[in-house]
Amino acid sequence: MVTKERPVVGRKQLQGQKKALAGKRIKTAKDPEERKKFIIYTVSVILALAFLMLSVMNMPFLPVSEVKDEYKDTYDSMGPDKQRLSMKEGFNPINLTFNTTGFWVKSEVRIEWHSFLLLSFISGVGPISFYEVRKRRKVDKIEERLSDFLRDISESMRAGQTLHDAIKTSAGGEYGYLTPEIKKMAIQVSWGVSASKSLEMFAERVNTPLVKRAVTLINEAASAGGNVSNVIDAAAKDTREIQIMKRTRTTEMSMYTYVIAISFMVFLVVIAVMFATFMPRMEELSKSYQTGDSSSSAQAPGGFDPTIVDFGVMKLLLFAAAAIQAIGDGVVGGIMSSGRVANGLFLSTMFAIITLLAFDLVLL
Repeated sequence: MVTKERPVVGRKQLQGQKKALAGKRIKTAKDPEERKKFIIYTVSVILALAFLMLSVMNMPFLPVSEVKDEYKDTYDSMGPDKQRLSMKEGFNPINLTFNTTGFWVKSEVRIEWHSFLLLSFISGVGPISFYEVRKRRKVDKIEERLSDFLRDISESMRAGQTLHDAIKTSAGGEYGYLTPEIKKMAIQVSWGVSASKSLEMFAERVNTPLVKRAVTLINEAASAGGNVSNVIDAAAKDTREIQIMKRTRTTEMSMYTYVIAISFMVFLVVIAVMFATFMPRMEELSKSYQTGDSSSSAQAPGGFDPTIVDFGVMKLLLFAAAAIQAIGDGVVGGIMSSGRVANGLFLSTMFAIITLLAFDLVLL
């Protein structure tokens, strides 16, 4: 009987296989998050381009073939319909119209080109900023428990354990959002990955300056030798102080964000009052002049002729002012409170949604 000899696997080869498997495990764990990010970014860009295309297709323009200058005689001889902004000849705009109950809402809601333009901003920026803000909040919660993790490792090493064993011991503790990352590191070191390498992989996954700073400090101390527990304890204190500074800054600057939000809401209320009181009175005055109750513009107060006022353009300008106010205030408020652009874009998206609902459902 012929027997086949089984190949002898050396210790170094076995360790290499374990490291490769550990690396594959890390990559597999990271892939779902990358796929989620890719899907969110792709869908947001597609929706933004779709709404932008609808806005451009429905956008009015001046009849350039008939009107070259604003105050030509031909412009004065044209009718009111042609003097206003008009669509291309033979083109039907794709406006969406919905009928409602009319309780605190217009009986007919009409979504036109300016609403599509704001929807383009909301759909393009909203999901991406929400994803980044949610991801950053998770990282913040990981950083909050980082000092506890480092302190426990320092105490374990003072008790006589190595850094390798201290990481595996800490995997049995509870550190909130940091617990899954510690368990990943414990699996890696049990498969033969060095403690310093597992810490580097942890820093790459979290990818924040605070974590990278602490990991670099620990690895440099471990490679140089000496009392590593004191270095880890110092890193834990440094991390804790940075977290306290961040919380203090957020608490103090959040008051300015509230002020910005209140000022934006006051701005919307002022516009609503103008639509409810000032604009209807102006339209009635304009109709009375057009019907001949006042024969000339000289009889208007201060020589003002209300018949030349285009109330549609005026309402559109107020909508544009509110949209710009929403985007600008949101970006400034988010950056002031957190120091990150993603938070500002997320807050501006919320303000833009409020503006869109206020104008499309109630005002315009």
